[in-house]
Amino acid sequence: MTRYFVSDTGILTDQTGAVASYANISDTRLHVPHLAPHILTLTLPKGDTVNIVVYYSSHCWTRTYDTEEHAGYMKIMDGSRPRAFCHDRYAGSAVLPDLLANLSQNRLYLTPSDRNYGTYNATAILEDGTAYTAFFTLKSKKGRFDGIRHKLRLYVESAHHRPQPENGQKVSVAVIVSKALKGEKVRYSRH
Repeated sequence: MTRYFVSDTGILTDQTGAVASYANISDTRLHVPHLAPHILTLTLPKGDTVNIVVYYSSHCWTRTYDTEEHAGYMKIMDGSRPRAFCHDRYAGSAVLPDLLANLSQNRLYLTPSDRNYGTYNATAILEDGTAYTAFFTLKSKKGRFDGIRHKLRLYVESAHHRPQPENGQKVSVAVIVSKALKGEKVRYSRH
């Protein structure tokens, strides 16, 4: 199966640089270089380190496909859900690996959804009052990636600019990591 590189303009190219076009394509066939899977090593407050393998969803650089607005555009299929390339999300996602690398320095919230944590980078608030936000899950998952052992898997389900502040329960990275290592999640408590 041929994998295609996605440029910052949404153009697909193969490994030789040849341009490809499709009416529909699975997001599993696409590669966004700055969002390639990687190992993230976090140092916890007591000095312990934990290796986490990080994967990114196509929702970090696409948006919901609107049949009228995106007529004639390529459908990027996330399973059975059609998505459309989004210039703003693609451009914003350039900071995503750094945002995750600095999780302990950013505000971290547990969202009311039972599956997401959201991290809000308070230092990147824009003039319009938005901040870049990543929604992710963190689970126990031992294995090797690029020869490095890891104990957890962080999956970024979506990332984009959002109004701030959002509702959520503040939580520390140490708490979510320690819970994930035990195969547990932090419970959201409604106030």
